[in-house]
Amino acid sequence: MTTPLVSPRSAAAGALLGAAALFAAVTVAPSAALAQEEKDLYAENAWAIDQIGAETAWETTKGEGVTVAVVDTGIAEEHPFLEDKNILDGKSFMSGDEPNGRVDGDGHGTGVAAAVLYAAPDATILPVRTGSSSINTGFSTGAGQVQFDGIRWAADNGADVIVIPWVEVSQAEPDEEFLGAVQYAIDQDVVVVAGGGNDPSLEKVPNPAYFPGVVAVSGTDENGDPWSMSTTGPEIVLAGPAGAMVFPDPQTVDFGDEPLYFDAAGTSAASGLVGGVAALVRSAYPDLDASNTIQRLISTADDHGEGRTEALGFGEVDADAAVNSDDVEAVTENPLGYPLGEAGASEALSDDESAEPTGDASSEPASENQAEASDDSDGNGLLLVFVIAAAVILAAAGLAVWLVLRSQAKSRRRVQPWQ
Repeated sequence: MTTPLVSPRSAAAGALLGAAALFAAVTVAPSAALAQEEKDLYAENAWAIDQIGAETAWETTKGEGVTVAVVDTGIAEEHPFLEDKNILDGKSFMSGDEPNGRVDGDGHGTGVAAAVLYAAPDATILPVRTGSSSINTGFSTGAGQVQFDGIRWAADNGADVIVIPWVEVSQAEPDEEFLGAVQYAIDQDVVVVAGGGNDPSLEKVPNPAYFPGVVAVSGTDENGDPWSMSTTGPEIVLAGPAGAMVFPDPQTVDFGDEPLYFDAAGTSAASGLVGGVAALVRSAYPDLDASNTIQRLISTADDHGEGRTEALGFGEVDADAAVNSDDVEAVTENPLGYPLGEAGASEALSDDESAEPTGDASSEPASENQAEASDDSDGNGLLLVFVIAAAVILAAAGLAVWLVLRSQAKSRRRVQPWQ
């Protein structure tokens, strides 16, 4: 039985990112977890691969030459499934000593990357680590600078497709910088794919799937019907398999032997699969821009004869048709629009930001109060040192408690790894 993957949030956390809002956890029997037998994940997830027609598309391409960035919790450095895959070092935007994006203590990013590879086995994966777990703190309205920087970095470092498999828990209006970061990626000729969410009770599709220009993904079940936990709305563009699948579980030796795999369901998986199909299209048509890649995806989707709906958008993604159809009408702009209203708007936004005053008051004469504040700076500086030292001690204690709780939680079951 699946349950909505909703990340636990303390009162101090506020309205935060919800990687857990796109996946649903499925409990695995202890005997399966302890067996440590390697699995053929393509065979384990054959229903999803068959449903999107991937194997027929593979007769033309398996995604070679295309880079898919996964902006999430990082991607495990070691796992049998990943050994023969094309995975770059990427980058971590988290504070810490991680040298790159090949760190994932949560499993969400690794699972999404696997979903991409279920659709496009030869695609190159670019890990962009912008979260350390399903619980993200510090942003009162959701996404923050770490996520914005990660999206922009991916666009500047070779991504042809960016998968954003998380949502903002907050239903607030998006930050203009969030819109600007996604617009920037689109302006760099990147296909941006985002999971639509796992909460059918939401009044609207959450950010960033809500943004114009983004391929917002809902889910289908094993029968190809709308997945019951999907968030729906007019912003949904495509659907992908979201029923329970098997994914590689990161191995963190700090806590001893761990399961090699976990089961999960949700639109994080669906967004990864749709991102993989986008990679197949860009591989089959290397001269095709992002706008026409999206046009091909939506024009060839299987709508089951119902046209566009709030549950499935234009329909379920069809890799075979997307790669092999020869009658797709070309477009000159993104058929889904743009986050900031028009193509190239991120450049104008950057110009506006650079024109803003810096707030440097060095040309103004110092007031008497400022001079007095300068005289007291030594005393205040010493106080600041003590405050910082106390904060470091508290943070270290908090980290120790978190590590213990995390170890205990992992012994029960990985905490909500999928959005």
